[in-house]
Amino acid sequence: MAKIAPFRGFLYDPNRIKDLKSVMAPPYDCISAPLQEELYRNNPNNVVRLILGKTFPSDDDYNNRYTRAAAFFQEWRREKILIRDQEPAVYLYDQKYRNEEGEEVTRRGFLALIRLEDFSSGVVKPHEHTLEGPKNDRFLLMKACGANFSPIFSLYSDPTFALESVMRKNRERTPDLAVRWEADEQHLLWRVRDESQIRKCQDLLSGKPLFIADGHHRYETALRYRDFMRERNPDHTGKELFNYTLMYFCNMEDQGLLVFPTHRLIFGLAAFDQASFLKAAARNFVVDPNQFDVEDPVSRRRLRTDLAAKGKNCFAWYPGGAKVYFMKLRDEAVMNDYFPADAAKALKTLDVSVLHRLVIEEILRISTEDQKNQKNIEYVNGFDAALCMVNRGQAQMAFLMNPTRVGEVREVANVGGKMPQKSTYFYPKLLTGLVINQIVDD
Repeated sequence: MAKIAPFRGFLYDPNRIKDLKSVMAPPYDCISAPLQEELYRNNPNNVVRLILGKTFPSDDDYNNRYTRAAAFFQEWRREKILIRDQEPAVYLYDQKYRNEEGEEVTRRGFLALIRLEDFSSGVVKPHEHTLEGPKNDRFLLMKACGANFSPIFSLYSDPTFALESVMRKNRERTPDLAVRWEADEQHLLWRVRDESQIRKCQDLLSGKPLFIADGHHRYETALRYRDFMRERNPDHTGKELFNYTLMYFCNMEDQGLLVFPTHRLIFGLAAFDQASFLKAAARNFVVDPNQFDVEDPVSRRRLRTDLAAKGKNCFAWYPGGAKVYFMKLRDEAVMNDYFPADAAKALKTLDVSVLHRLVIEEILRISTEDQKNQKNIEYVNGFDAALCMVNRGQAQMAFLMNPTRVGEVREVANVGGKMPQKSTYFYPKLLTGLVINQIVDD
């Protein structure tokens, strides 16, 4: 069962850091090289120096991004830039943001520690494949610093909203920490130290499975670090902090929990022929061409609305020019030929599964290995951004997607399935730097 624990988090001292936004960062895997430079400039104490430090040609085994992160972490604690709470707490964490229609919504959750469980236990369930490179990178960082800098994003199901009811009064008081990250994105944090409320958190989640929404690499890294530390501490009791990791818990029934689509851009196909593509696509799809003006915001908005109305197993293909093509799968049964007989139906009929198997691999001949290495394919979150990149000649075509449903994530994870790359995009991302969990004392 899921075992939740409060902890004494490290937080930036607001008396030392007047602009808390200047020291925050998105998760490490969302930081591009230009953004890394910007975060470095924002503040000498920005958390990017911990989670994604710069590399230099002179780096060696004794002086590298991991050893420098450890040194910064130690210095900032010594200088009281980061201060550890005196009492254990769970931390309510709400995010106010705007959805794609521009309406303000709030996603509610909380931060706490969870006892690490192997996936075989069924307590924590993944839905994505992981790569060895990022896991090794995160392990070296965790080993050097002995801390969780970024929380893993998990989902649980509670249609009764019992925890939200218990915590309602905490949210009525002024947040202990508030950060406006973007113009339309606000992050709010409240400490909860009341033992009875913490016990209710523990009791509520103790019998529920947890589904990883974001942070698969971090969770597997935490498992590896736990095993590494157990080997070094043969008399371990199971209560040591290395048996736990930092996690964000969100009710999947929360109306503020939205999954945004990730669109596909295709480029660099030398022998592509549009007429041949349409003929091949017609074998499995009903192809519906529509007039389209990529420069017109109303036309783009209508395209998004029409795509959503067409529902499951439909996506839009935009090859540039004045037409966009809706592609609707004729028969889900065709997907049985591309998966093992015991594969979950939810996995076989995901929009991204249909697109990747029947179009990207079968027609465009982009292999799974090339997709993994992002050869001939790029993933973009913004609907308008994907269309405009084709219009500017930065890509040959775009496939515009509806978002994966939260229920589909649950169905696939429940049967041990793994979704294709970039199947889900939970927005907004959790900020790194709000609360840090130190695993190993100096």
